[in-house]
Amino acid sequence: MRRWMSGVALAALVAALATAPLAQDARDKTEKAAVRFEPIDVVSTVDPVYPANVVSWGTVILEVTVDETGALDGIKVLRDLPPFTEESQRAVKKWKFRAARLDDEAVRSSLIVVFSFPPRPVG
Repeated sequence: MRRWMSGVALAALVAALATAPLAQDARDKTEKAAVRFEPIDVVSTVDPVYPANVVSWGTVILEVTVDETGALDGIKVLRDLPPFTEESQRAVKKWKFRAARLDDEAVRSSLIVVFSFPPRPVG
């Protein structure tokens, strides 16, 4: 029984060593064929203004789409909280972007932007 187990272990080791170069070749081909994606780069930002005479607080979530030239292409409100939403959109419209890249080619892409408006201090 022990001799049989040694033979199985030896056969498994030989098989593993024989397929190791094949596995490395497969990894090399996969790495060469892998798609390279670079997300949108936010170059500059402007903070939203806390609206006057507002005593509430909360979070606004926006989906911002940037085209191939890095220009703002659209803003979709994912979490609305008036009047903070309007201020958040106004701020994002002033941001500057560098477009996302897919295999070194600029592409249209989106990113999520979250603005938190904490409670104002009383007094």
